[in-house]
Amino acid sequence: MKPALTLALVFVTVIVFSGCFSGATDKVKMTYGAPKAYVTNEAIPATTTDGPIAYAPNIPPLVDNDTVAIRVDIQHKKITVANGVCFWAWTFGDSIPGPVLRVRVGQTVKFSMVNRSNLTAEVSPPMPHSIDFHAAMVNPHDKYRSINPGETLHFQWTANYAGVFMYHCGTPVILQHMISGMTGMIIVEPQDGFPGKVDKEFAIVQNEFYLKPKGDSLYETDVASARNRQPLYVTFNGKSKQYVQQPLQVKAGDRVRLYVLNTGANLTSSFHVVGTIFDKVWIDGNPDNEFRGMQTVLLGSSNGAIVEFVVPEKGTYVFVDHSFASVEQGAVGLIEAK
Repeated sequence: MKPALTLALVFVTVIVFSGCFSGATDKVKMTYGAPKAYVTNEAIPATTTDGPIAYAPNIPPLVDNDTVAIRVDIQHKKITVANGVCFWAWTFGDSIPGPVLRVRVGQTVKFSMVNRSNLTAEVSPPMPHSIDFHAAMVNPHDKYRSINPGETLHFQWTANYAGVFMYHCGTPVILQHMISGMTGMIIVEPQDGFPGKVDKEFAIVQNEFYLKPKGDSLYETDVASARNRQPLYVTFNGKSKQYVQQPLQVKAGDRVRLYVLNTGANLTSSFHVVGTIFDKVWIDGNPDNEFRGMQTVLLGSSNGAIVEFVVPEKGTYVFVDHSFASVEQGAVGLIEAK
């Protein structure tokens, strides 16, 4: 082959493959860093959250503004994990997982968080806590600092990448804080929204509970079993088999979008819906990372994904972590199509 022709073919190949691998992310103007975080001591608000939030499986609306103010407080609270099983959890926004947050690329998040752990001192020792947003690009020693009971942390960051991201407490011992309930999901939409229309969308957060009996129906976290990767329960949205008793509701023919996140703290999830195929999968929730025709999505600890599928007909569709020990420990739910 002549050198000139070879060079031309190489040039065309580079152009073609460059087009294949370019996406919405390449068109985004990145914002790095943010003003310094600061801590205040002020009156504790009446509610534990403020701003556009929802609790899984629900998805909050987007705020149509260049900035969005969100407050998610930390509180120690008794949480039920399964029938007859509860423990004193450390929570974001009074729930496990923490509330679902939703912003868009380019939006500046003005975040605040009150450490309310001093309010339940008689039953759960107050302690420092923090928050780590996997969706943010900031100095972690500044923004993700631990705050003492009664203090309020303030910082801001700008969303650069679309996706389904984790947030969690990063105060040592991190493992103990995470298995005590301090994890959650934040969805970052592309500037023009996620491609395509769907009929239903749900948030599914998988996590593990490492617990040991303390007396009656009360349990406590067990760091030793966490270090050995031996959970008592593996759940979707914080409670064992809750969607077996209360299935997610759709209609036959619906296109369904699931925002899926594995918060761990240790195990891998093999997310699968029986009776359908994921015709779109965006790894880590970014449309630039698209796969088609997948039966199962493999999610390491802190990995997310968006999966879409069509419900083919009326019936009941089971969703599971296809590592079946996790199913027996509670990671199973139903989607009911009428």
